[in-house]
Amino acid sequence: MSEASRKMPKRGKIPNPIYEPCTGGQVYLAVPKWADFDSWVALRRDNRTYLQSWEPSWDEAHLTRSAYRSRLTIYKKMIAEDIGYPFHVFMAEGHKLVGACNLTALKRGSMQSAHIGYWIGERYGRNGFARAAVRAILRFSFEDLRLHRLEAAVQAENAASISVLEKTGFRQEGIARGLLKIDNQWRDHLIFAKLSGD
Repeated sequence: MSEASRKMPKRGKIPNPIYEPCTGGQVYLAVPKWADFDSWVALRRDNRTYLQSWEPSWDEAHLTRSAYRSRLTIYKKMIAEDIGYPFHVFMAEGHKLVGACNLTALKRGSMQSAHIGYWIGERYGRNGFARAAVRAILRFSFEDLRLHRLEAAVQAENAASISVLEKTGFRQEGIARGLLKIDNQWRDHLIFAKLSGD
């Protein structure tokens, strides 16, 4: 086996859970599975109003078993094709689902980059869970997937999310005008990025 082959990351494989310590104890990231359905629905429903200002709109159909089953199929395909890696975020103690942290729009070739998105349920805030989840996804992205660049988009009003990005080493690079339609309005987003060598 050549040196280059030995250094190739294991792409397109379902990753093992990724653990990371934080103020509130420890979290781990795990690929969504069917057994998470009830907890996921409860968490999404409880946080619908809280997330309304930050996410594209969704309705009750988003929470059905068939919709969740379809997402699991899409997630499996994303991982197999090495174009995205979705994760649920759990508290390690009690295995409580508290949010999600996803890698999407993964590009290989001359880019070796991906987008990161994350959210944590309102009642679980101020425990360091979001920051720990981002640290875990950074380690997975740069060490396991060998990516070069991660990018995140956040609204200027989302001070908590901006703080998470800044404290995990992301740097603001610019503004994407009218990037996403959220709460029936096209919203500008600040663009943050982190390189593997930062």
